[in-house]
Amino acid sequence: MKRTISPLGLLLTSISAVVGSGWLFSTYYTARLSGPASLLAWIIGGVFIIIVALVFSEICAMIPVSGSSVRIPQYTHGSVVSFLFAWMIWLSYLALMSTETQAVIQYASFYFPTLTGEAGKLTGYGYLAAAAIMLLVSTINVYSIRWLIRFNSFLTYIKIIIPIIIIAVIFYLYLEPSKVFHPAHSNFMPLGFHGVFGALSMGGILFAFNGFKQAAEMAGEAEKPHISVPFALIGSIIFCMVFYLLLQLAFNSTILPSNIIHGWENLTLSNDSSPFAAILEQSNLTSLLPVLYIGAIIAPFAAGLMYCSSAGRSLFGMSKNGYLPKFIQKLSPQGNPTYAIWMNFLYGMCLFAPLPGWDKMMSFLTSLLAITYAVGPICLLTLRYQLPKQKRPLKLPFGALWSMIALYICTLLAYFTGWDILSKMSIAVGLGFAVLLIQHFLTKKSKRTKLNWREAVWLWPYLIGLTIISKIGNYGNGLDIFFSTTDYILIAVLCVFCMFLAVKLRLPSEITQGYIDKLHLDKEDHIA
Repeated sequence: MKRTISPLGLLLTSISAVVGSGWLFSTYYTARLSGPASLLAWIIGGVFIIIVALVFSEICAMIPVSGSSVRIPQYTHGSVVSFLFAWMIWLSYLALMSTETQAVIQYASFYFPTLTGEAGKLTGYGYLAAAAIMLLVSTINVYSIRWLIRFNSFLTYIKIIIPIIIIAVIFYLYLEPSKVFHPAHSNFMPLGFHGVFGALSMGGILFAFNGFKQAAEMAGEAEKPHISVPFALIGSIIFCMVFYLLLQLAFNSTILPSNIIHGWENLTLSNDSSPFAAILEQSNLTSLLPVLYIGAIIAPFAAGLMYCSSAGRSLFGMSKNGYLPKFIQKLSPQGNPTYAIWMNFLYGMCLFAPLPGWDKMMSFLTSLLAITYAVGPICLLTLRYQLPKQKRPLKLPFGALWSMIALYICTLLAYFTGWDILSKMSIAVGLGFAVLLIQHFLTKKSKRTKLNWREAVWLWPYLIGLTIISKIGNYGNGLDIFFSTTDYILIAVLCVFCMFLAVKLRLPSEITQGYIDKLHLDKEDHIA
């Protein structure tokens, strides 16, 4: 691929991916979990994500390839690890498509209440509406990718400008310290740090920061990747943090004492399926509702278009790598993966039943995202041992310590989603592993991909250990048997043990070097 994306272009691409449906819901769920400390939660979340992003900055500046989240684990630990992370990334794209569709329907339910039931759960009419939206999204992706890209670029401006207009109006009319923090009606941290940390995952903060990694995935197409990738990664996170802090300030400013009479955890609005519409209505700002709904329906729809495209290409790529059946590689006359897109439509529809409501979908997606981010720190430290002399345009200080902290952060973010969500994530990963085995044994021996079982040993204690800790832990209906910080200590021990295994059982250096050398000869990743 040609390196044609400038640093500014890469930054704007990441910002576009950052601002999705999260702004419509995250402020509400973050406020419920952390009250006035929701502002602190956004700052902590931003710092955590910057630490993780710098890991990907070093890796992608050193090895600037497209699809880095799947390809770099292949270079460090082989096929099993690469496939399972590819599987989780595909599931996350799939969940993003369904989550954005759910966002459209929940805000539409403000005017059409028959679409959703309690907590945003879809009714029969809601499922029909979801099917219609997903069908339209899939059809566009099959037949007109060029129109899709142009349309999304136009809507990027809309989905940034509309929330800024709403923030400005609310600030002008309502912004006062007493309305933001409500000192007469609640503590600053009504649920303590448990609520603040829970908001990072279950409040939608990690979901809101998700798009930053778009820059890493497009590193192979970026000009001067050693400059543009770190610039876009860190720049999009800082933009996101400021943007969401302003949104949270605006949201908290409109909360009335009657909304929190039973505490922030029981924050009540007239319609919590569409929180910003509810606060505009109670603040007598109904003239802004049409503006809100342009952003609340069109922008998530546009995001769903792009995630459908990414999910289709992810499934197509797994098939090209020999992990899935070849029929998935069938292309439309326009060059789009037809079967992959329609399979994603069917699978995406299946997510609405077990994950009712935007918050449940978002939490499931957050657990997947956190685990896919966790491979970054492991790859960074492994590459330090495999390729110690490789040129690193950006080299983080204290690489081992930085990697451990980043892995610990990613694992905590997954843990904070709770047992209800992590148990579903574990089932999804188990299904992926079963698919890999079935496809492997159905393939002729002469054409089978080497699976590198030894190099994947660290993955099993990591996934199983995290699931067990979640089951007996203090989040998301776990058994809640830990004392104070016991769960955090156990997760730290798990991370140290799995990092040690991952580095010890890495691919031989000459194999990794062979992958890197091939990149310089491969026209797909070389400057044309």
